[in-house]
Amino acid sequence: MGGRGSGPGWVTLALVWLACGWLACGGTETADPVPGTLTRNGCQARTCEQQGLECGTAIDGCGGVLRCGTCPEGEVCGGGGVPNVCGPAPCTPATCASARKNCGLMPDGCGGRLACGTCAGGETCGGGGVPNVCGQASCVPSTCSSLGKNCGGVQDGCGGTLDCGTCPQGETCGGGGAPNQCGRATCRPFTCAELGKNCGTLSDGCGGVLECGTCPDGTACGGDGVPNVCGIPACTPQSCSGLGKNCGFIPDGCGDVLECGTCPEDETCGGGGGPNVCGPASCIPTTCAAQGKNCGTLSNGCGGLLDCGECFSGQTCGGGGVANVCGSARCVPATCAELGKGCGGVPDGCGGMLDCGTCAAGKVCGGGGVPNVCAEPGCRPFTCAFLGKDCGAVPDGCGGMLDCGTCAAGEMCGVGGVTNVCYRPPPVCVDRDLGNALPVRLKGSTQWATADHQASCGGGGIPDRGLLWTAPRSGTFTFDTARSAMDTLLCLKREDCWGEELACATGGISYGGGARVSAALEAGQRVLVVVDGATGGSFGKGDFELHIQELAATEAGHCFDGADNDGDRWVDCADTDCQGEPFCDGRGCADTDLGSALPVTYSGDTAQAGDGFQGTCGALLQHDRAHLWTAPKAGTFVFDTVGGGQGNALYVLTGCRGLELGCSASRTAGKTGAPVVKLLLEKGQRVLVVVDGMNSTETASPIRYTLHITEYVPRETDRCANGADDDADGRADDADPDCR
Repeated sequence: MGGRGSGPGWVTLALVWLACGWLACGGTETADPVPGTLTRNGCQARTCEQQGLECGTAIDGCGGVLRCGTCPEGEVCGGGGVPNVCGPAPCTPATCASARKNCGLMPDGCGGRLACGTCAGGETCGGGGVPNVCGQASCVPSTCSSLGKNCGGVQDGCGGTLDCGTCPQGETCGGGGAPNQCGRATCRPFTCAELGKNCGTLSDGCGGVLECGTCPDGTACGGDGVPNVCGIPACTPQSCSGLGKNCGFIPDGCGDVLECGTCPEDETCGGGGGPNVCGPASCIPTTCAAQGKNCGTLSNGCGGLLDCGECFSGQTCGGGGVANVCGSARCVPATCAELGKGCGGVPDGCGGMLDCGTCAAGKVCGGGGVPNVCAEPGCRPFTCAFLGKDCGAVPDGCGGMLDCGTCAAGEMCGVGGVTNVCYRPPPVCVDRDLGNALPVRLKGSTQWATADHQASCGGGGIPDRGLLWTAPRSGTFTFDTARSAMDTLLCLKREDCWGEELACATGGISYGGGARVSAALEAGQRVLVVVDGATGGSFGKGDFELHIQELAATEAGHCFDGADNDGDRWVDCADTDCQGEPFCDGRGCADTDLGSALPVTYSGDTAQAGDGFQGTCGALLQHDRAHLWTAPKAGTFVFDTVGGGQGNALYVLTGCRGLELGCSASRTAGKTGAPVVKLLLEKGQRVLVVVDGMNSTETASPIRYTLHITEYVPRETDRCANGADDDADGRADDADPDCR
């Protein structure tokens, strides 16, 4: 810690003055020229208060001695590293011996970890019932079925190994991406040498992680601009003030992390309309898809950034003249006025950033729920999607009005008995004509639809949607409803509602409520695609996604479109064809990138999010949102959804279809009993934090949530007003005994 002197010279001089005293060494006292001070031999003595001293014995600058008092309970004089200023007592780390531990990893009581060794044969760490102490205990071995494994050798949890069998022809053990589960394809992992890498961590192409080592002194990993290759960096680190940041952790531009402080109790980091800027705003983030963008960096409107992907085939981001959309011409940067933004930093669509200014007194950036627009804070407005409305004017819950759009031809707003929802009088054969677009990724709902179709595999009496589509060329096409938050049935009919049935299925996707069919069609041939409920009970109606693609030989190159492109039941990063794709580490499937901010307070909702993930806890067929976060330093971190008010599951993954590091679920999200996950992470470790709904057992129900990420503390005493469960004990703020 710089900027404060405490060397041996200061101590020696203090001792001399203490031994001598100003009167004993010839000092004389004169009248005070300034009240509260003494002047000795022309020297103006300084008091404890004038010197900013709180405790202990000090000098007055003129040979005299000052006694500045004692510290309150729990603090010691100089404890914070500043002489004569009260601060917390320095922490003395424990040792394995002092803690009477002899095995495993354990905290040292001061934020570090101790490695206490391993146990001798016949004993296990904690086996006798005492953590981190070697001992013997009776152990009930697991079975292959209880572990969900069906092939290969697996540890039984008691020192033995289970033989879980072999896979049928055409499948291999772990081939589908899940260890010790039979699946298609065999993946040979790359080595660091084959990839031409010599430092850092990266994917081995088969779902694992390669550790390629560290760089010698004077070089840095990626220093010459080549990822995972040692090079000499030429970098001048930035400062928090230079970047205009005042909270959280941010990169300094040279491979290190800046700590820019914390916010007052009534503000959050990122709440001021920009990343790492304090402010009280309550903001609903947007997505790349919602803005019709597919490349470059884009603001989420709430202080975070969205990574919308890269362009290929000679195109550039914004090249066609539309910001953040791939095109082949020169990119013309957008302006703040064109984007309708009045504050904060906003990407210009061509790789640059716009500074759209600051807000007037009393207003904050994004305070009214509209990203990068100044408004008074306090209320978090609803959206049309969350309210389930698609037409007319609807109150936003904060004194404003939402324009939820107009209905298609033949439909009327609200006449079906549900206000602000488009209604088409029955019978409805065709709800929409999709033309000959390819590919198709359509989000829709059967919630307010009528039951118009009956297929050979079911669907009678269940609300459905009929969608016309025309093949743009001859070929084999695949149709699926992956990511649907309902149990779907998918049917194809030739030409129209009364045509021959070409295909029908209630499954075909490896997870969730999706179904899949395929058909060989001629150019110009029209089909009716019926999306229906597979059953008439729970989850028989709700939100769906429809994907139409030309059948591909491999999923590679299509790893983030939500569709089963090659028709093998596996979607995107769950397909072994995509296991070598770097963005499967979470960047390709995250709805929001939270960067490396700490602490994080992020408000969102799951309306129209689809069902893209499933944890080991929580409910099935519910909407979910994924948030990418990078640990700014090594340590233990707490993730929670305190204060959301609705039931949800919270789980943390290593990537889009990665290892689950922790999972917690609750039917409440109040200050007591809300989901909370505590994890030990390395500096720079990237994780995917998923908030999944569980507000209903009958249908998918979108939720509003607040996600907190904080650094773990053993007691919540000093963090009683941040809304988070900092000590991961299931109780936050005034509900925690630490705060009473």
